[in-house]
Amino acid sequence: MTVLKKIRNLVLPLPVMLATCRAEKNDPGTDNIIPLAWVGIVEYEPPMVNVMIGSGKYSAVTIENRKEFGLCMATAGMMEKVDFCGYSHGDKVDKFKVTGFSKIQAEKIDAPLIKECPISLECAVRDILKPKNHMMFIAEVLATHIDSKFLKDGEEPDLENMDILCYANDQYWSMGRKLNNLFYSKY
Repeated sequence: MTVLKKIRNLVLPLPVMLATCRAEKNDPGTDNIIPLAWVGIVEYEPPMVNVMIGSGKYSAVTIENRKEFGLCMATAGMMEKVDFCGYSHGDKVDKFKVTGFSKIQAEKIDAPLIKECPISLECAVRDILKPKNHMMFIAEVLATHIDSKFLKDGEEPDLENMDILCYANDQYWSMGRKLNNLFYSKY
């Protein structure tokens, strides 16, 4: 085992999730998408997750103000659209319009979910931590949506057929197979 000279937090790979948020209450014209890989499970009961977003980012400010967001799992087939959402700015670009992602209204939060995603979570912020460069949103999952074609044995997700997009060390992966480098689609 080699000890690296530079200390790194190599927790790899991480699933890519698309956080959706709405800047203005009841105004779909202010909807945004930000891809995130720093996402984790906090608690099972009640179900809670955490997401990390760079401090000052448009989505971080929006979620801090609105206290709710959607969390939608990306698939490998969405990689170029996910990459675009990562380098474009939601206060300047309508990411739904450019990517063609379809909005579906959530049931318990005032924000859209993404129809093309196999799994979507409706989240309500319960706490915010502010380490040096990021904001950690700890949120309760209010509702879980799964596309019925990805269900098996009742309510169990069929992960083998989702082709989940992952992120590791500035690269995209799909179930252990590298797809491309981060921001490869930038024009």
